[in-house]
Amino acid sequence: MKAIVTVVEKILSEAHIDIPEGLAELGIRQHVVDHYNSGEMLPLLNIFHVDFESISVHIGKKPQITWQPGKSWIPKRPYYFCKLGRFTLTLLTDTEQNLTCTEVYFGHHKQLIYTSEKEISKELATVELQNFLSGLAVELQTLSHIEVSEDEV
Repeated sequence: MKAIVTVVEKILSEAHIDIPEGLAELGIRQHVVDHYNSGEMLPLLNIFHVDFESISVHIGKKPQITWQPGKSWIPKRPYYFCKLGRFTLTLLTDTEQNLTCTEVYFGHHKQLIYTSEKEISKELATVELQNFLSGLAVELQTLSHIEVSEDEV
């Protein structure tokens, strides 16, 4: 049996860094952001405080992708699709070039959120797609716990 455990923690870290003299507030903010984005601040960050937010467990099998044949415009390029809730998955194979293209669209406006084109089988492409969707589910659970303080806006 597989289980996906998601732990959400709020971690406060501190780093002591040098700021160049003469920078205005906006310049200081930009310097800190650039320093953080470059990765130079990472070794300097010390965990200051950790607040436990939540833990959740999803037990069971992954939703199975069941491909339905779609209307193919070119005979040597079979097309398949699958609906999973608000997600639409597509798979297009090119037997001449041995390519498989997969895409995931979300919502009513069909926003493209994933695309892959590789020299792999339909079955392996399906496994990769299932792994992507499982990882996405975990990340979306994390996003559901985000709180923005009005002081920080």
